[in-house]
Amino acid sequence: MGRAPVWTGVVIGMLAGMLLGAVWLLGRQSVEPVGYRSAAPDTVVVREIQQIGPEAVESGRRNAIVQATEKVAPAVVSINAIDTRVVSRAVVPRGMEFFERFFPDSFPRQQFERDFTSMGSGVIVSADGYVMTNVHVVEGADRIVVTLNDGRQYDALVLETVKNWDLALIQIQGVEGELPFAPIHVAEDPLFIGEWAIAIGSPFGYLLADTQPTVTVGVISALNRDIKNQQRENTFLGMIQTDAAINPGNSGGPLINANGEVIGINTFIFSESGGSIGIGFAVPIERAGWIIRDVREYGRYRRPYSGIGMRMLTELQAQALGVERTYGFIILTVDPGSPADRAGLQPYDVVYSFNGVELRDTDTISRLLYEATVGQKLTFAAERDGAQITGTITLEEGPNR
Repeated sequence: MGRAPVWTGVVIGMLAGMLLGAVWLLGRQSVEPVGYRSAAPDTVVVREIQQIGPEAVESGRRNAIVQATEKVAPAVVSINAIDTRVVSRAVVPRGMEFFERFFPDSFPRQQFERDFTSMGSGVIVSADGYVMTNVHVVEGADRIVVTLNDGRQYDALVLETVKNWDLALIQIQGVEGELPFAPIHVAEDPLFIGEWAIAIGSPFGYLLADTQPTVTVGVISALNRDIKNQQRENTFLGMIQTDAAINPGNSGGPLINANGEVIGINTFIFSESGGSIGIGFAVPIERAGWIIRDVREYGRYRRPYSGIGMRMLTELQAQALGVERTYGFIILTVDPGSPADRAGLQPYDVVYSFNGVELRDTDTISRLLYEATVGQKLTFAAERDGAQITGTITLEEGPNR
């Protein structure tokens, strides 16, 4: 009988060693806590595995977005704008419908009233029922019905509209007691690109048994956006852009931050299909505050007025007038007794700057005047007959509303 090769014993020894090592590791894991080695040798730092309880889960669910929504949602309303129109239709005897298609004026017509309705959203901004919404939500309506968060319905009266901002202030009528209202963001507290933005609206109003508003969440995508859309009548400047979905019917509802403060009024979206693609815009709430302040104090929004008509200076005009600079705006008209007249401006003066901002294009002056308010001062630098002149225009309420 021959001898077994030497390597056979070596293999058997290796297998036995591996088996003993595995048994030792299994035994160690069964008695030692879960842990990890620290940088210090022979030191084991133990991590405790904590079981997440129901209280921790509930606390995590009630995050800042939930709490902000709960604060503002009771003040969000649905607005039903009713436009009553007189329409007519032909009184066609039975069996003559085919004939009426080719001779539509052959039959007498019957007139009757028909209600055309459109719906939008709004937000209550005061305990006495002031509601901020969009002009395009209530424009042309003969009757406005507001549905509250709890299902109650009231008529509302339009107090003021500012079309170039697409902001309308209406007031709920016939309410006993105070209404819930949303806190307004303070203008001095800056907004940040990337912070949470929550769009709230009530697009269906009385059409649903549940009148609770809808909520969408995103971030502030950009600030001070200027929107020039030739399909729209207005040019919107200084808008808040958000990717929180603003769906049809949500126009006029509030855009809020994580603190539950209204930062804007949702106005429109960019979309080819009509649905949200993550590009929505809201009017900064500061402008709404100006309207509310004026309506409370004066009964109307006071539109600012300077009393000058001007156009951008051309190189040919600059040569004809002999002015040094080739940019600015040439004064065409000055209304007698207007703020510009009292400031000393005259036709053919060339204004180079307002409040230190050089007037090199129409966008610059549009932005300066877009958010101007009554009482604001515009310090100008101008040239007249080769001489430099300066002065200050104090904006007043316009003579024509």
